[in-house]
Amino acid sequence: ENDTPTDHTSSYRSSSKLTISEEATLASSKRFKPPKFLKVIFETPFRTKNPTHGGHVEEATAWAMDAAGRGPLNQAGSYIGVAILRLATIDAGCDLPATCSNRVYGFKPSSMLTMASVITGVASALLMPFIGAIVDHTRHRKTVGVITAILVSAITGFQTTISLDTWFACLVLEMLGGFTLIMHFMAVMAYLPDLTEVEYELTHYTSRFNICMYMVQLFYVVFLIGMTYGIGLNTVETARVAAAGALVISAVLFFYSWTFLFRKRPALSKVKEGDHLLTSGFKQLWRTSKKIFYRYSSLKWFMLALLFSPEAGAGVVLSVVVTFLAVTLQMTGIEVGITSLIMLLITVPGSLFSNWFMRKYNPLNSFRFGLVFLIMVIAATIGFLDRPSRKNWTFFIAIFWGIAYGWIFPSQRTLQVTLTPRGQETEIMGMFTFVTQVIGWLPALIFSIMNERGIDMRWGVSILCWMMAISVALLSGVGKYEDAVKQVKEEGEREQAELAATAAENAERDVEEEVGDEEFVDDVDTKGEE
Repeated sequence: ENDTPTDHTSSYRSSSKLTISEEATLASSKRFKPPKFLKVIFETPFRTKNPTHGGHVEEATAWAMDAAGRGPLNQAGSYIGVAILRLATIDAGCDLPATCSNRVYGFKPSSMLTMASVITGVASALLMPFIGAIVDHTRHRKTVGVITAILVSAITGFQTTISLDTWFACLVLEMLGGFTLIMHFMAVMAYLPDLTEVEYELTHYTSRFNICMYMVQLFYVVFLIGMTYGIGLNTVETARVAAAGALVISAVLFFYSWTFLFRKRPALSKVKEGDHLLTSGFKQLWRTSKKIFYRYSSLKWFMLALLFSPEAGAGVVLSVVVTFLAVTLQMTGIEVGITSLIMLLITVPGSLFSNWFMRKYNPLNSFRFGLVFLIMVIAATIGFLDRPSRKNWTFFIAIFWGIAYGWIFPSQRTLQVTLTPRGQETEIMGMFTFVTQVIGWLPALIFSIMNERGIDMRWGVSILCWMMAISVALLSGVGKYEDAVKQVKEEGEREQAELAATAAENAERDVEEEVGDEEFVDDVDTKGEE
């Protein structure tokens, strides 16, 4: 762990009010300190200048590095997924997954990835409250981040051994890795509200984080394409190199950010009397859900919309799209890689466009129109790309996928913070993570059922459009963005005032009881003396 005091004290805001991240950095000790040359090499590409005071917040740099480390891990899943589909098809005794009706481990080879997403999604929804309780009610937020980073890196390392003998083990580990990455993301998200309370600064940060993630993914994909064409790798060999590359990049960035930049946090709250850490997360989810439903109308509708957003589910969109590309269009791993490369190149201007759109029209409208745009892109994809002879058009359509992804996620991250009541950041962030997983596995399950019954795979992919259309419809309940932010702020202040008043009453009651006990003891002592 790094408890090094920052060397950038002078770069912090001139006002006396520091953010939680700045306070944590200034209050840290000198246990670990990276050499200056390492700071220059590793931190410089990821430093995000605060647009208000021009300084660098170290945990913002850590957030950018962690996002960049997660990028190749997500990207590697597409290469490994194509290899798994290919090996499962061979294991089932078929040549092509599109025409294979044989079963392997009870399913068609073309259903393997999506069923894995279903299992991961259900497991995440069930176990997430417990991990959330550790983040909230203990001082182990950073520990969760470190352990999950180590686990997901180790799992990726094992996947470098993928072959006809190990593909199913790699699929199981892919499920475990997806779950672990979600738990890691929970720990990381808990740090996001600590970076700033200013909406404009947060918009700037989230766009910058997105750009850092996609730029590292871009470097990673270019490396893979170069290796594949330079050495002449097949689909399985490409997957091995993809896993090895993701391992190296993520391990380095995770190690540096969690060792030198992320700070420990104290427990945000104690486990309520009568609760246990194992069950407190589930009870807290119930209490938080009721509170949001009755007190925070705009936040309620936003959370309902997130149930059906593109981020819902453990890699559901990735598993569905990769299956479609590999089965319907018969694309190889390297062709999927080129598609990813084009998409990643465009996500950078997409993120910049998102930043502009949020400042011009507010984050809610940006998120809404981004979803509509992605629905149109998916509809065009499945409407036109219906046979292998048209697969080269995928490279053109990838441009619009890149714009959509670069547009949507910075807007969503900004909304998640601006619609969060102050003083309840970690509680609400945990709720955000939960709602994106609780039914996120549903599209993958519907896709798998339709695929098992022989229904055209394009109809299965269309489920993503319908889910996002529901999300867009639910966003109408949020109302005007300015009114939503105001309502959350005022209701949050009212709730905090009520909690403070209740705490004061309890303290006064405790004092009265203590005084009463003392008077009783004095009376007993006096009578005893008489």
